[in-house]
Amino acid sequence: MIKKTLLLSSAAFVMAIASPAGAAEITMEQMQKNFEQLSAQVQDLTTIVKQQNQTIQQQNAQITSQKAQLEEQGEEQAAVAEAMANIAPAAGGVSGNVKITMKPSPKIESADGNYSFQPFGRVHLDATHFDDDKKDHASNANFRRARLGMKGKLGEDFAYKSEVDFGEENVNFKEVTLTYTGIDSADVKIGHLKPSFGMEQNTSSNYIEFIERSAPTNAFTRDEEIGINVLAGGSNWSLGAGIFNEDAGNDDTGDDEDITVDVRGSVNILGLAGNNVGDNVLHLGAGISHRYPTGNVRFSAKPAGDGDRVIDTGNFAAADSVHVYGAEAAGVFGPVSFQGEYFMADVSRNGGRMDAEFDGYYAQAGWFLTGERRPYKGKTGNFSRVKPKAPFSLKNGGLGAVEVVARHSNTDLNDAGAGIMGGELEQNSAGINWHLTDYVRLMANVIDVDTDSNGVVADDDPTVYNVRAQWDF
Repeated sequence: MIKKTLLLSSAAFVMAIASPAGAAEITMEQMQKNFEQLSAQVQDLTTIVKQQNQTIQQQNAQITSQKAQLEEQGEEQAAVAEAMANIAPAAGGVSGNVKITMKPSPKIESADGNYSFQPFGRVHLDATHFDDDKKDHASNANFRRARLGMKGKLGEDFAYKSEVDFGEENVNFKEVTLTYTGIDSADVKIGHLKPSFGMEQNTSSNYIEFIERSAPTNAFTRDEEIGINVLAGGSNWSLGAGIFNEDAGNDDTGDDEDITVDVRGSVNILGLAGNNVGDNVLHLGAGISHRYPTGNVRFSAKPAGDGDRVIDTGNFAAADSVHVYGAEAAGVFGPVSFQGEYFMADVSRNGGRMDAEFDGYYAQAGWFLTGERRPYKGKTGNFSRVKPKAPFSLKNGGLGAVEVVARHSNTDLNDAGAGIMGGELEQNSAGINWHLTDYVRLMANVIDVDTDSNGVVADDDPTVYNVRAQWDF
């Protein structure tokens, strides 16, 4: 562009000199001045051209350098991507990406689903007030349960679960198991787990209808113990059988520990008759627990989970065996459900002592005012998580699920023929459950307690008020 301007200026100047008019008017001295001016302009323009050429060269050098850097970075990124693609996952050489999901807690899983890790937990925060009668029972507030755990898979046919409870400022093993899942319709569990006996006992505390399990359930069933259990089931039936030792918290006393054999089975009559799974349910079940104690035997019951024993046989020795029998019935018909169990304990004693027999039962019913249905799983013969139709929300207007419940129970630990008078406990309970979401629940119970003259405190009849804030993940 500058060269073109220079040429045009020179041409114009020459034409001006060549024209006759210019020849007549411009003197030789004037022409000399014009040539000098033109020479100075040409010199200035030449300098500018040189400067611009230098600038262009510098810019070209920068562009070349940047291009080389980009090419080098691209090669490095390609090398990193190739290296990342060739890294095998930690879960045993499975190619592909790791999957991460969140409902309601994070779950990390290999692409083929054979290896996984997921934390979980539950918190039950309770407050209990006793309207005392004969004895001063302690009213209090505490964390009834505060559990943390992890679960997942350890290959195609193995699963694990480890759960520890920090409730009431203690540390206790809950379910700590390794499960073999490679058999169709059956799982084999080994570790610290609940024996297959009792419907209410084997229903998670997150899903039971009352704040506390019934007194006969607490008196005649057992929490987690070390053992091996085989669990089989289909859409409308379940069967469990196992051999157990004692709970994992026992100290090494040098004595042999108890051995028990437990069996439980159930069927959903309506499901077997062709009713669709998830509709109306009629559950029937039975179980037996053969216990071979090496030490003392004791049965007792509390009016609430953190209260004092109000009936108690105390320790009695010389027991060869304890056989506990259980019968179950439950049903779901729309928003209404019912559940009940009967237990009988037969204690065989040696040394010429009379055998002892105790029993107990409970019956309860629930009704969802908001129309939900209590979920039932035929494969385990237990109830499961309630899912509100409209989770609670001030923004969206959801109410959650509201359920009213009632229960009657009786636990008799008196056997005059055997000389054991542990007392009889009768309870009437009412409550309301507010399921705000799938994982958050508020509960309130009132329990009328009636003991006989053989109770820990004769004829002690307090009224118990319980409330709970519960959440799990």
